[in-house]
Order: sequence, then C-alpha cells, then structure tokens
Amino acid sequence: MSVDSGLKDELVLGDPDAPRFVFWKGKLRPVPANPTDLPFFDLMSIGGKLRAGFGALGIRPPPPGHEESVEEFVRRNLGDEVFERLIEPFCSGVYAGDPSKLSMKAAFGRVWKLEQIGGSIIGGTVKTIQERNKAPKPSRDPRLPKPKGQTVGSFRKGLTMLPDAISKRLGSNVKLSWKLTSISKLDNQGYKLTYETPEGLASVQTKSVVMTIPSYTASNLFRPLSDAAADALSKFYYPPVAAVTVSYPKEAIRAECLIDGELKGFGQLHPRSQGLETLGTIYSSSLFPNRAPPGRVLLLNYIGGATNPGIKFKTHSELVEAVDGDLRKVLVNPRAKEPLALGVRVWPQAIPQFLVGHLDILESAKSALRDIEFQGMFLGGNYVSGVALGRCVEGAYEVAAEVSDFLSQYAYK
Repeated sequence: MSVDSGLKDELVLGDPDAPRFVFWKGKLRPVPANPTDLPFFDLMSIGGKLRAGFGALGIRPPPPGHEESVEEFVRRNLGDEVFERLIEPFCSGVYAGDPSKLSMKAAFGRVWKLEQIGGSIIGGTVKTIQERNKAPKPSRDPRLPKPKGQTVGSFRKGLTMLPDAISKRLGSNVKLSWKLTSISKLDNQGYKLTYETPEGLASVQTKSVVMTIPSYTASNLFRPLSDAAADALSKFYYPPVAAVTVSYPKEAIRAECLIDGELKGFGQLHPRSQGLETLGTIYSSSLFPNRAPPGRVLLLNYIGGATNPGIKFKTHSELVEAVDGDLRKVLVNPRAKEPLALGVRVWPQAIPQFLVGHLDILESAKSALRDIEFQGMFLGGNYVSGVALGRCVEGAYEVAAEVSDFLSQYAYK
C-alpha cells in the first residue's frame, strides 16, 4: 500500500514493544503481548490463567452447533476472565461493539477457524504453523519497510496522506464532490451512473461497478435494481462513535502511569464493567513522532458504540467533558488543568457490526447481484472485508482481482 501510493518514505511505525493497558479495578494493567507472557501479568488471577490454558488445549465444552457470538466462544474456550478483562474491551476498542451480539466467525474468523481445523485453539495453531511451513513462502517485496516486530503504522502527517496520495496518483480519474444518485442498467449489460456534481448532472457508462460505500447507502441505490440485494444490505447495523482528541501538559499525567518519566505505550482499553464511558484511548504522541509539541501529550479517545448509542445526542463540549472526566479517573491527575480540545468528530453511523448472521446476510446480497442481469457489480468496503485498515486494503486488492477477471472474460464475449 505505502509503495503503490508512493508513501514508503512517509510511513512511520509505532514501537512494536509499546505496552497496551486495560483499566481493571482502579488500575491500568499491562496486557500480555503473547500467550507466553500471560503467567507474569496481574490482569488475571491464577485460576483464570489456568482456565484459559486448559481451554486453549481443548479441555472445555464442545461447540454448541450454532453460530456463536464472540462472548459465547471466548467464555467456552478460554473462560470468563479472558472474556471480561481482555476480549470484551478489545471488542469495544476495535468494533465499538457488543460482544454478546458480534459473530465470532465473522468478526474474528481466523481465531474461530483454529478450533475448526485443530479441535482446539492450540491444536489449530499448530496445524496452521505446520501447513505454513510446508507451503513455499511468497517473496517479500524488497521495497517494503521492515518493521521490527508486530506494530501499527501511520504516515508522517497522519492517515489523510494516503487518500491524498492515491488521488494524486490517479489524477483526473478521481472526481471530488460527485454524489451518485442512481444506477440503471443498459441494454448492452453495462450500467449508467448518474451523479450530482458542482457543474450539474453528469452520467458515466461502465461495464463494472465497485460499491465501497456504506451498506445502507448502497441499499438505497440498489432498490430500483434488486429488492433482494437492497433488503440484505439494509440489515447491517452501524452504531454512532465519536473521536475526541485532547492534549494535556506532560506533568498532568499521573506518575504511576509514566515509564522512565514518559508516557509510553499504545494506549488503554476500558471494559464496560468498570464504569467508564470512554471506550479507550490511544497515546498518539507516544506512538508516532511530532504529534505534539515538547512538554505535551496528545490523546485520541473513542466514545459511543453499540452499548452507548446516546452519544450522538451530546454536544461536542459534553463529549470532551465526558472524556476528560474518565481520563482523570485513570491517567490524568484530577487537579490538572483543563485539556486543549483539538478535535471532536461524531459519526452517527460509524463501524459496521459483524453480528451473528452477518456472513449469511452478506452472501444474500452478493447472490442477488450475481444474477446474470447484474454481472459486473461488486461489493467492497469494511462491512465486506473487515473494519481494520489492513483488512480494507487487502479486501480492495481482492475486489480489484475480481474486477480484472470479470473484465478479461467480458472482452472475449
């Protein structure tokens, strides 16, 4: 991605050893970086660790015979403590979701598959490693950066550099401020797309269309073409989420939260049971360089989600107040000066929820569009591929391959 967009030299990677924290019983507690670290962390009791270990080995109840939620799968395989202290806050942080409703198969398919192929999480891991060792390793693009361990990345001036670079690379092929209002079929089995533009109505004829817009918007556009596709796409739920960026002077951070006098780490997550409204906080200025002036820290906070949809009715000042109040219970000295509120963004429909039944609904939509009358119509975006940026990029390459294959076949018709 960074190479194709010309941003290789602009890519910045976070410290792979940066600790992650979960707020539990009044204290920020480090999260183990891998299973071998689990015995040495105080986030879980000895009994909880043993339950997780035995469960991962396969000493746990068998699968129930129906599609499990994330909560059902984790409690059954790894026990209550792993769910309540690790997975539940992780679901809140990644999906802003309710793990009692999220589908394990759809939301965390790679982990779900381990039990399917190996009879247990560890058994599946061993088999996956064995199969990976047997298969020839794909050659790594020498132009790619080499991170020292598993980490996260951004760009020197933030993630906005990526779409800006893609737009620059594509040049006049990218149209800004064009709103798609309708799609109609053409007699030659292509499509006519009608747009509202700053210069008035415009239309485009094409052999294929990739819809990477939110499913609820795609549903409205597909309604005149296919009730089945429109009905399926209307079923996905997007709860509201707000991103609140605040800055404090470095001395506002509690001494017990500093490492060698600095705020270090990826960030913190807050289980819903611990009484905080904020879902979690990313230590932006600790992860990436030049995110804050000397002597200050920059914190990106998320609030809302499936368990707190009422945030969309709050004012920006109320959201900042809620975030600041939570931070003073966890990370910031209660008597610290008021923060600088540098950004508040509310998405009324933010992250698609991969609920139980998600994959079946998605297949229903795709099946409706595979009808011969709709050849060349493809679905993409985060409700299809997954919500993480990396999965969205992978999904984009996958859809591009499908489009290329379709157009190659079309050329010989």
